[in-house]
Amino acid sequence: MSEQVSLVQTNESHTLVSDQQSFLPGFIFKISSWCSAFGGIVLTAMVLLISIEVILRFTLKQSIPGVIELVEIMLIIVLFSGMASVGLAKEHIRVDILINRFSKSAKLATIASADMVTMVVIGIITWQSLLQAIFLNESGYQTGLLKIPLWPFAISISVFTGIFFLAILITVIENVKALFSLGRINWLMLIPGIAVILIFIMTAYNPAILGFEIEPETFGIISLLVLGVLIFLGVYIGAAMAAVAIWGMSFMISPEAGLSLIAMTSQSVSSNYIWSVGPLFMLMGLLVANAGFSRDVYNTAYKWMGYSPGGLASATVGACGAFAAVVGDSLTGVVTMGTISLPEMKKYKYDIKLATGAICAGGTIGILIPPSLGFIIYGMIIEESIGKLFIAGIIPGILLTVLMMLSVYVRCRINPALGPRGPKTKISEKLLSIKDSLGIIILFFLVIGGIYSGVFTPNEAGAIGAFGALIIGLIMRRLNVAKIKDAVMGSIGLAAMIFFIFIYATAITQFLAITQLPVLLADYVAALNTPRYLTLIIILLTYLVLGCVMNALPVVILTLPIIFPTIQTLGFDPIWFGVLLVMMVEIGQITPPIGMSVFAMSSVAPDVPMYTIFKGVLPFWIIMVVVVALIIIFPQIALFLPNLMMG
Repeated sequence: MSEQVSLVQTNESHTLVSDQQSFLPGFIFKISSWCSAFGGIVLTAMVLLISIEVILRFTLKQSIPGVIELVEIMLIIVLFSGMASVGLAKEHIRVDILINRFSKSAKLATIASADMVTMVVIGIITWQSLLQAIFLNESGYQTGLLKIPLWPFAISISVFTGIFFLAILITVIENVKALFSLGRINWLMLIPGIAVILIFIMTAYNPAILGFEIEPETFGIISLLVLGVLIFLGVYIGAAMAAVAIWGMSFMISPEAGLSLIAMTSQSVSSNYIWSVGPLFMLMGLLVANAGFSRDVYNTAYKWMGYSPGGLASATVGACGAFAAVVGDSLTGVVTMGTISLPEMKKYKYDIKLATGAICAGGTIGILIPPSLGFIIYGMIIEESIGKLFIAGIIPGILLTVLMMLSVYVRCRINPALGPRGPKTKISEKLLSIKDSLGIIILFFLVIGGIYSGVFTPNEAGAIGAFGALIIGLIMRRLNVAKIKDAVMGSIGLAAMIFFIFIYATAITQFLAITQLPVLLADYVAALNTPRYLTLIIILLTYLVLGCVMNALPVVILTLPIIFPTIQTLGFDPIWFGVLLVMMVEIGQITPPIGMSVFAMSSVAPDVPMYTIFKGVLPFWIIMVVVVALIIIFPQIALFLPNLMMG
């Protein structure tokens, strides 16, 4: 999921925290694990609560009083409890394209400085959340129906972020030690990073130090440039956003406004019922993955298509897309399905370019097929119907899958050596393979059918999907306690990663609204009198470039609040644009010279040069661009089903 670059890789990152000779690292490691476990228990309780509510409402027309309030306060714990563990594992999302080119000592110094920025930001969040708790307690704020006091949950944010602060402190110490081990004079390399932090704080708390005024829109542009610099110098994306939000609001209004913004955003976003859809669908996806349904999907596709020319590659495209859809992330789909399908294709002497290209391309389909995490994030940000977005992706997803499979068939028909036929299977074997995949089919129709029929909302669909995956996995004896625990803890970590960005993207959006930059940008574009479709193409190409260097979800979270007002001004349908946006970001995932999915494929097939993988991806890349063009020309490809089903 993340493309963070820590000089010391994940496995090595535990060296310090597991060092029993150091009390603090060992203690923080244990307490962060306990926090994640507590978050996992709360997430499980959330799934059960919502599922029981839906079942009671559907069968007995009864409801549990205050369910939404309970979910909102539980969500705070779910989203913040795993941040320290993810920090210790160095799995929060950061961009490493630039710092990877530095020398070893410069890289260590840059990462240490970047983590110092994160540490300062997390310290401010901890402090302000504590003050927020005191304010809520003194003011007597409670939930509306159940009258539950709110201050303990603000305290919980402060506690979780305080532990996160210590976790980042440990990583800073680790990297500084590694830097000094290369030569004590290297401490001088930390001075620029420390100076940047001091300048940052001084200009925020005393804007007059600059000696001149800055127009709000100009300052908004400067802030975005600063954000870009912080991100590309390795600051965790969430921390970079929080830092710029604090700095910007302090500069524009007052230091008190900047500090209160970060506390209020932490509380309000993490306790918004709408956002519960994220961790719930993440849990569903990980339960499906741990139950081994990915192999079932591949085996079914293998039985039905394996005998046709290039059949194994076509089966891989379909299965990889289906699995990536359920898990919600193309990189996970590429790695998981690559380990299953690549050995099979090698066994039958498939051309390695076709084999690796099919796996990479298949993973990109998943973001279009519901329940897509990309659509969930997009819908949450622009406050659009997630159900409509899910349904809008179905026809484009099917079209893309069919065209990719057809491409494989035609190429292998012309040149059989590219993809020799697999073993022929009897009709009985084909039908039996469907039985093996019945669990994932039932789960898919349960989630989408429930949303479409109005039995439950998209938020509730996440809980029903997770509960359904759990029950199906237990019935089929695919899940045990260890696998369930792994899925729950994985969901806590994934939620911490994504929402660390999302929460503070909301803060920076509020700051940018004060600068009026998004509105001015939209007005500027409207005044250009250029064809609106030309503007659209420029925006889509921007997402293509960003998708090359970053994971899809951070790209959407980072840019959409700035870009979407322009899309509204141009009069484009938000559902239609959502389909185009997620497709362009996913195309970026297989576009050279970076292509994150290609990097993921390279980790599965280290013996295959990346140049070879890119050559294999190229035909599929062209097909994806063609499908984007078709959706632009014929918007009903994306809009027909949502308009038909949901009006």
